[in-house]
Amino acid sequence: MKVRWYLALFAALPYAAMLLTVQSCGGEGGPAGGGGGGTGGGSFSSEFLALMSNEQKSATAIGSEACAPCHGGKASDPVYTTWHDTKHASVGVGCERCHGNGSVHQANPTKDNIVSSPRVDTAVVCGQCHGPTHDEWNQSKHKELITAPIEEAATNPGQYARNSRCVLCHSNIFRTEVYEKGIDISTLTDPEVQEFVDETVNVAPQIANCNTCHNPHAKTGNLNADGEEKQLRHKTFNIDTSMVNPGTTAAQFTAFDHGCGECHNGRGANGTDAKLIPDSGSRPNMHASNQYNMLMGIGGAEGNGVVKRNTAHAEAPGQCSKCHMPSARHTFTVSYDTSCSPCHTAQDAAARATSVKQSVLDELYALRTKMQTWAQAQLGDPDFWDYSTNVSALGKTPPDQKLIPIEVRRARHNYYFIVESNDYGIHNHPYVETLLEVANLNMDSVLGSKPVNGGNTVSRDEKLRVIQGDYKRAGQGFQKDF
Repeated sequence: MKVRWYLALFAALPYAAMLLTVQSCGGEGGPAGGGGGGTGGGSFSSEFLALMSNEQKSATAIGSEACAPCHGGKASDPVYTTWHDTKHASVGVGCERCHGNGSVHQANPTKDNIVSSPRVDTAVVCGQCHGPTHDEWNQSKHKELITAPIEEAATNPGQYARNSRCVLCHSNIFRTEVYEKGIDISTLTDPEVQEFVDETVNVAPQIANCNTCHNPHAKTGNLNADGEEKQLRHKTFNIDTSMVNPGTTAAQFTAFDHGCGECHNGRGANGTDAKLIPDSGSRPNMHASNQYNMLMGIGGAEGNGVVKRNTAHAEAPGQCSKCHMPSARHTFTVSYDTSCSPCHTAQDAAARATSVKQSVLDELYALRTKMQTWAQAQLGDPDFWDYSTNVSALGKTPPDQKLIPIEVRRARHNYYFIVESNDYGIHNHPYVETLLEVANLNMDSVLGSKPVNGGNTVSRDEKLRVIQGDYKRAGQGFQKDF
């Protein structure tokens, strides 16, 4: 297998953590014995020791300055120099706190006798000092690994990495060690892609961790909502949607300069007739987790009327982080008392959220019923309004998608655009209402006067079960259909 020379350069480098306020490494959540200063030394957590090779476990501290001759001041490898400007350097957290003691590596510089990539790309490294934040992240979805994209990459590595690029969001290692280091994906060989895939599964099976969002070695100028330098790789606020607008390519939307929106976008979601008319109808043309597109109000079938594009949420300082990271919390969950303040009280926010979610759930179910009614009358099966992969997932042979008129295509696009966001209108209720209105107008035009039971007698739990079933089937279809 071809050796990744560009990773070997980073062997004895400092590694930044994700907590927004640097704690003492000997304090709460830090390793027993504290230490970790710029001169090396100090105790390491048992989880961190497990990252070391047996050879390195016998190493002694040499101090950060000893790393400089190989890893500092060069145009190709300036990390020692850029680290000096970071918070970690100012409080004495040096290279060896994150990469382990360096005497063995100094005598024989290889990537195997120091904690380097991929082992250094795990959250364990940061958890030595940032225990409370690491514990929060441990409760988040970002810790998990969605295996289907990784399995697909293993089956067809070159095509998968260079065309669909799904591993840029589904593998922390792939994103940080390829895209974030300016490496052109198209230049990687299949064995190199396979190496990243293997490392993701066996070393760091995490969608996103500390290193995904924070640059370990330098200030970035991407300030948080409070105007503070936290070494963020990307912006927390970006209203330039050009890279995630309808029809953008994988090379564009996976490179979007937004800490959350780089992954939580619709991946080219396109509701225009120019896309929907020739579309094969195999699956929805937006990926699950299209929250940024929903927040900004782009990507649906919008019709020719007035479009209610977005709300004040779209321009709130910090955008996603305003609500999902109150007080720098890394579970990424919303709390009405802190996330929605000062615009709403906790009671007001909770009441609004409950009302909006119930209303959108009812409307989605009613729209779905209309599409079922049309499909039963015109194609003889109530499920034949759906995309072919979703129909196949029900164990049925899907109809020829040429039989689906543009009116139904617009309606189902909007239905899935809302369903895939999986928030039931919370991110952008006005835009959701616009899309539902357009969808209903289109369905009414093909149904005529045919009566439709909108689900008034169906329980909330049953409606949710049906909608969530569509959500899961659509996700499976995307993973299997490239």
